[in-house]
Amino acid sequence: MMLSLFYVFLLLAAGSNASPCRLRSGNSTSSSATAAKAALHPNGNLQSGNWTSSSTTGAKAAPHRDGHGSAAVIQNQKLGTQANAGLDLPLPYSQESPSPSSTSASVATPSVAASGSSGSSSGSGSSTTSDISGSLTPASGSCPQGFLNTVFNTNAGQSSGFPSATWTTLTDYGIDSWIGFSLETLDKQADYDLSATQASQLNGSFNKGQIPIVMDHTYIDAAVELLANSPPPYLELYNEPDFSFENLTLTEDAAPSASDLKVLLDAPHPNTKFISPALMNANGPWLGEFFQACDGCIDQFHAIALHVYNPDPQGVLDQITQLYGTWNKTIWITELSPATAGCALTPTTMATYISTLVPEILKLGYVEKIFWNSGESDSTPINGASASCSPSLTNSDGSFTPVLQALGAACGINPGTATS
Repeated sequence: MMLSLFYVFLLLAAGSNASPCRLRSGNSTSSSATAAKAALHPNGNLQSGNWTSSSTTGAKAAPHRDGHGSAAVIQNQKLGTQANAGLDLPLPYSQESPSPSSTSASVATPSVAASGSSGSSSGSGSSTTSDISGSLTPASGSCPQGFLNTVFNTNAGQSSGFPSATWTTLTDYGIDSWIGFSLETLDKQADYDLSATQASQLNGSFNKGQIPIVMDHTYIDAAVELLANSPPPYLELYNEPDFSFENLTLTEDAAPSASDLKVLLDAPHPNTKFISPALMNANGPWLGEFFQACDGCIDQFHAIALHVYNPDPQGVLDQITQLYGTWNKTIWITELSPATAGCALTPTTMATYISTLVPEILKLGYVEKIFWNSGESDSTPINGASASCSPSLTNSDGSFTPVLQALGAACGINPGTATS
């Protein structure tokens, strides 16, 4: 895929927000279940692997965190509704979820006037004064079972309370399930680097909450085995195949991916629902090219995955409604956070951000799940955000943070009324 010089500049700018990494070597000779799966740790560790591929080449590292700074958010907006221009796509493909009365195939985006910012709703995250959209009213209420979820990045094991105390706290505040960058349970995924004690705490409740990911084409054989022997309720197919983190992560072209994933889509899976590839830029061209190449496979996906990193609620809503307007499918926001370049939220204003955004997402009627990133403690500034803009739901000992309190409160949950 040809990239403009401007796009290359944007990607480099996004990558510059990441911490330097340290390599740990690994080898892989095939795309079997034993293939090396590399993971980039937020605080600087990278395990790499080598293999050959008919469709892609290069070292692969599974992304640890998928906020890409304001540059990537701006790029999302620039691609915008032109993302699928020139593609012969029969839109909308399906009407899997009922369209709410306030939306249609054209999807009218909620109108929000930002307060204390430049007034732009581009979602660039560049405001440093106020990132709260003033005309949205903070509110709390009730959320459907399974709506609140989280993400565990590969540095989760650095928290003393992980996983037992951390997971207990999260479920007390209504967190239902979690996504990690692994197809396997975390004791079998070396990138999480858990201690023996932590591995022993990966009990049924914690493992049951995991939604596995087929990170890339090297996981496909193992995923077929998983479907046959221990099928999960949900399975996400690919994580950000459209973005290479600092040229360390493997990108997958859309058309070859459709061919590679056909064996998985064709495998018997009566008890598993597939979630679409989760893209860095879900409103870009990759997804349209993929669905065009896979000959109607969109009907085999339960939901379209979306990653959103934006400290402005309006920018988040814009990306959600644009995606739904294209595909008219149920949406899972498999990574959601305000932490990106330009985020100046404090714990207090982040609570307002959450209590403002969550009810608006619920009103849309087609977002089934959100996954807040991150569930573990992470004191390192993320994606160029200020240190105050920490999205961590728990502290290192597994106790709750004000962010988790706000997330639970947005769904009417507090420690006295929460259920797991």
